Amino acid sequence: MSALVSILSLSDSVVITDTETTGINAHANRIIEIAGLRIDSEGTNTWFSELINPGVTIPHRITRITGITSAMVFGQPAADDVMPRFMEFLSDGIFVAHNIRFDTSFVNAEFERLGLPAMENRGLCTLRLARRLLPGLRSKSLGNLAKFYRIPPDGRHRAKKDVEITSIVLERLARTAIDDHGVTSIEELIELQGRTYARVNPHSKHVVAIRRDRLPELPAEPGVYYMKDGRGRVLYVGKAKDLSKRVSSYFTAIEAHPPRLRQLIAKVRDVSWRVMPTELHALIEESREIKRRDPSFNRAQKKYIPRPYLRLDQEEAFPRLTVQVIMREDGAEYYGPMRSRSQAQTLLDIIERHFPVRNCSPFEFERGKRCVRADIGRCPAPCEGQVERSDYDGILTDVRSFLNGDVETVSLQLQDDMMAAAESHKFEEAARLRDLVVFLEGRLQSGGVVADAVNGPEQIHFLRSKGLHSATLVLLAGGRLALLEAPDSSDDPGALIRDALRDLEEHSHPGSLNREDADARRVLDHWLYVNRADVVSLERREDEALEVFADRSEAVIALHLEATS
Repeated sequence: MSALVSILSLSDSVVITDTETTGINAHANRIIEIAGLRIDSEGTNTWFSELINPGVTIPHRITRITGITSAMVFGQPAADDVMPRFMEFLSDGIFVAHNIRFDTSFVNAEFERLGLPAMENRGLCTLRLARRLLPGLRSKSLGNLAKFYRIPPDGRHRAKKDVEITSIVLERLARTAIDDHGVTSIEELIELQGRTYARVNPHSKHVVAIRRDRLPELPAEPGVYYMKDGRGRVLYVGKAKDLSKRVSSYFTAIEAHPPRLRQLIAKVRDVSWRVMPTELHALIEESREIKRRDPSFNRAQKKYIPRPYLRLDQEEAFPRLTVQVIMREDGAEYYGPMRSRSQAQTLLDIIERHFPVRNCSPFEFERGKRCVRADIGRCPAPCEGQVERSDYDGILTDVRSFLNGDVETVSLQLQDDMMAAAESHKFEEAARLRDLVVFLEGRLQSGGVVADAVNGPEQIHFLRSKGLHSATLVLLAGGRLALLEAPDSSDDPGALIRDALRDLEEHSHPGSLNREDADARRVLDHWLYVNRADVVSLERREDEALEVFADRSEAVIALHLEATS
């Protein structure tokens, strides 16, 4: 049973009404459309909807809003025909409207012109109810309430559609009034719309306590925060650039939060936090804490998900690309990570389609017998000695350029093949090629490259924090975060870089990239993409000494700081 029907007595009914008019002055302007929906205590719906000929030209501005033109109302009944029938339809029902003063004034003005008595029906205004029940929602217009309640807005500013939206809004507000404020009858709902805000929205004791005792202590710094229940169990883990602003937002305008967030706030009894040097520290720590604590209200990042890579083994006589989930420090080149094995396989299929790279196993290669790929021109047959390693290295260079974002030639070829397949009525093949084009475009949009070289040369990334005295300094080496610091204005970034690079020379990190390292790299890649417009990035050049790389990084960072100071 609907919430609204459940509070109607046997003799009660509501008539949800909307009018479209030629202006906003009830005595100078006229109604051009009126609609009403009667809902009785059994849940029966009865409609009334009429266009009205106002006897005057409809202003252009009204047509722009409503879509109702003078031609549409020409030949329609006049108010002296429609309004008496609406009065009969309304009868003794409770008159409901969004901004009831507007619709009441126009209906009564039309009644007055016809010598009919003004309405004396009880009134219920969904705008007033929304102001009491959703004070945190910035705008209580019907359009904004439709957006808040995820009601499709198509057809708005026509009377019948606005009545449909108002009826759904009224149902949602009635449910809130019943669940949160103990309303049991339509009379109590009508009384609720006139209460003072303080009487309507007393905050729960635990919310008042958190606002009073915990929120003032929150620092305006990056960090990780924990929402806990009465037993101290962590319900939710989050990160913030500014702990004070982020956590306080949960306890402000609670009624305007999505349902799941309101459920969280209802269970929270305490909040704790840990300050972090930078937002990136907080992002990495948040990911680790969610996996460690498994909070019930967190949805994302709850498991370490293996991410596949493309692997190019330079130890092989003629290297081939394979898909591999675990990244090891084995001298091979790794590109990615990809979201799934199927996505990695799709990328590998594109490469093998457009670049003549070997894909046979070492056992097959040792047999020295050419394969079908060689017969169709997609492999240079190194197994038969038909290509030199230097020439094959040129093919691999093209593959690396493609992975680094140079996809124009491949994309155009895919589009040509797609058109050719479509013209030959090979529509399944055309659809598959179209999907490959879309796939490449999607990879480029996520970071400007198809698949990044994970264990490439050392990289420095530097971001000056806006509004803060510190910055974020990252050193990537071997696919790992070798350095993550938050130097302030008194620190020397060059010295930090030099110490980290010397440590890399002295201590190697053999073995595979563990899941914590891989997850931190995933978080870093996302952070780099989000801040791509502000991050200064440098990559160690081939055969560049570590000290030279450190000096160059220090000089570039100094120039950046000077330019942004």
